[in-house]
Amino acid sequence: MVSLGDLMKNDFDILERFKFGLNLDDPWRYSGMNEPKSIIIPHVMKIELKDSDTAGKIGEAIARAMGRRLTTKREEILALVDAISNAEIDFVRCWFPWNYFVEKVGDEYQYPMDDMAKALQEKGIALIPVIACGYSRMLPEGVSVDRDPSKYIEIAGEHARELVKHYRSKVWQIENEPNWWEMHEAAGWRNGVAWLEGKFKYELLKMLNDAVHEEDGNTLTLINLEADREIASDEITMYSSLSDIIGLDFYPNYQEPEPVDPKVITKAEDVAQKLGKNVVISETGYPSGPSWLGYSYGKQAEYVLRACMQAFECKHVSAISIWRYADTSWRSFPPQENHFGLYDEHLNSKPAYRVYADTIKQLKRDSQLSH
Repeated sequence: MVSLGDLMKNDFDILERFKFGLNLDDPWRYSGMNEPKSIIIPHVMKIELKDSDTAGKIGEAIARAMGRRLTTKREEILALVDAISNAEIDFVRCWFPWNYFVEKVGDEYQYPMDDMAKALQEKGIALIPVIACGYSRMLPEGVSVDRDPSKYIEIAGEHARELVKHYRSKVWQIENEPNWWEMHEAAGWRNGVAWLEGKFKYELLKMLNDAVHEEDGNTLTLINLEADREIASDEITMYSSLSDIIGLDFYPNYQEPEPVDPKVITKAEDVAQKLGKNVVISETGYPSGPSWLGYSYGKQAEYVLRACMQAFECKHVSAISIWRYADTSWRSFPPQENHFGLYDEHLNSKPAYRVYADTIKQLKRDSQLSH
C-alpha cells in the first residue's frame, strides 16, 4: 500500500528557477472542518445535518438564499486540483491549522488534510504546509503563549514533528511573518505579549526549524517575511539562520489601488544578493474589490501579469506564489482582504486567473526555448 509520505513530490526544488504557486487561505473547504467565525460580522453557522432532516433542509435553503455555495469536501478538492492543473501551477502553499490536527493538547492526532494532500500529490503538485502558526483561531483549546512561553515552544516543536512525520513534504513553512507579529497582535489575529518579545521569537523559530530537520533531514524550511517595508540586513540574516529559504510577502496596493505597480518586488533581488542565495515570493496579490475603494477585476489581472514578469526577471528569485486561490464567505478586515481570490466565493474564475494561467504557460515555454 502506498503511504501518504510516498506520494509526496520528492523531486520538487523550489530554489530551482522558476516555480509558480498559489496560496490557500480557506483550509476548512478541503478538510471538512468548520468555517471559522468571521472577524467583523456575525458568523452564520452552517447546519450540518442529514439531507432527510427537515431542519437541515431549512438551513440549506437559508444558506442558498444568502448566496452561500454549498459543496462537499470532495467537490472542493476536485475543483481546486482542476484549477491548479489547468494553470500548470507547480505548488500550493496552505495553512495547516494546529487545531485541525489536535483540538486539545494531549488529544490523539487526526489528519483532516490528507485527502487534499493526496489529490495534489497524485497530480504532481507540490505542497508547502504552513505549520505552528500562532493565530488565535488556529490554536488548540488550552494553548496560551503567555501562560507558559517555554511550554508553548516545547509543544509547538512536538506538533511540527508530528506533521513532518506524517506528510513528508519537501518544504515546510514555519510560522508566518515573524517580523510582523506586532501588527498581528495589534489587529487581534494573535493574543499575548510574548509575540512582542525578541527572545521568544528566536527560541520558537529555532525550535520549529530544528524539529522539522530532526524529523526529516531531506526537507527544507521556509520563513516568510512582510517585505513592503524595509527589513534591516541583520534581521534578514537572523531569519535566514533559522531556515533554509527566505520568502518575502509583497502587497504594494494594499492601502491604495493605484498605481498598479509591482516594482517593489525587485527588493527581493537585493535580499537574495545580501544572503548569497535564492529567495522566493511567498505571497503577493491585488484585490479585485471593493470597487468603491478603487479596486477592480481589470487592475487585479494587470497586477498578476506584471508581478509575474517582474519576479521572473529577477535572477535570484526562484518562485512566486499568488495570494490567493478563492474568496470565501468568511470575512476579515479591512474589506479588500476579502477580494484577493483568483476565483470568487462561488468558484467563478476572475480574469486574473486566466491571466495567471496564460502567463505561467508563456514563461515556461520561453524558459524551455532559452535552454
